[in-house]
Amino acid sequence: MASVRRSQKSAFYRLSAQVSLWIPLAVVALFIVIPVVCSIDYAIFPGGHFSLAAYDVLFTNDSLAAALIRTLLVVLLTIIVLIGTLVPAVVAVHLWAPKLRPFLEIMCTLPLVVPPIALAAGIVALLRWAGNQGRFSVADQISQVFQNPNIPLILVGSYVVLCLPFTFRSIDSGLRTISLKAMVEGSASLGSSTWGTVWRIVIPNIRGPVLFSIFFTIAVSLSEFAIAATLSYQTVSVWLYTVSATDFRSSIAVSVLLNIVTWLMLLVATLCAGRFSKSQ
Repeated sequence: MASVRRSQKSAFYRLSAQVSLWIPLAVVALFIVIPVVCSIDYAIFPGGHFSLAAYDVLFTNDSLAAALIRTLLVVLLTIIVLIGTLVPAVVAVHLWAPKLRPFLEIMCTLPLVVPPIALAAGIVALLRWAGNQGRFSVADQISQVFQNPNIPLILVGSYVVLCLPFTFRSIDSGLRTISLKAMVEGSASLGSSTWGTVWRIVIPNIRGPVLFSIFFTIAVSLSEFAIAATLSYQTVSVWLYTVSATDFRSSIAVSVLLNIVTWLMLLVATLCAGRFSKSQ
């Protein structure tokens, strides 16, 4: 009888421990879900009745279309620059200079300690300095190129810096799970070049981390506000802030739509990364 009671107590304690592990997760989930549900209710149930009138702004507001095109262009260029430079750099360090990996890791994770508003203030100071060098000086010409309102390269560079720590971690972890040197040496023995091997063999084997980095970059670039607002660029996030002064319901509706799209992209990236890792 005593042994039965002990087993019942131990089962109760195990169940209590399992439940207690889920409590923090449930609290975080409620903290995230409740504001989103309230936003959805405010956007599509005005006065308690279902209506999609708040989304008319998607088809009638030309400034939103311009902000969306500008944001998507910045996102595309950010992905190209970030993946195109970081993947070869991390591969090169893993192959030929493993002792430099801690230095590269420090440099790539350094933006984590720099707030975006501080980064924006530094960019403004740098652009002001370039402008003070004279109208036709090299510094001023370079500054004008980077501040092109149609292709704001200054935002591309800023977003690359913001996404650098997480992209480095993802790609570095992916390269650690494969036999990089064995792949390169085996491919070289068959007559393939190093970078041909990287393109045809290495990248497909780390496509999960690369895909996650791409979707994460999209999410960060779509939601970033401080740098774009400080530099006076009308991106989607800045547009939402601007239109909220005159049409708050539409700004909430578009914000909810962007949140849902971002979450879906991150979910797809996570699922794809998990599937790719299992298939390797």
